[in-house]
Amino acid sequence: TLDFILDERTRELQGEQNRWFDLVRTGKFVERVKLYNALAASGVKEFHKLRPIPQNQIDLVRNADGTPFAQNEGY
Repeated sequence: TLDFILDERTRELQGEQNRWFDLVRTGKFVERVKLYNALAASGVKEFHKLRPIPQNQIDLVRNADGTPFAQNEGY
């Protein structure tokens, strides 16, 4: 099952950023943080699946219509 595979990858990728991508891609990020990370469980939200865009990058980019580029929702 997907949970078995994610458990195995937890052991293989402990502490590596690849783990975050696996959880987001499979839609299990919030569920597994709440289940297995007591310190983060109360603070994790759906918008944490997207990372914040650095402000200096937002300042450099404009949308095709000339409007300012927006930060990811929640940040």
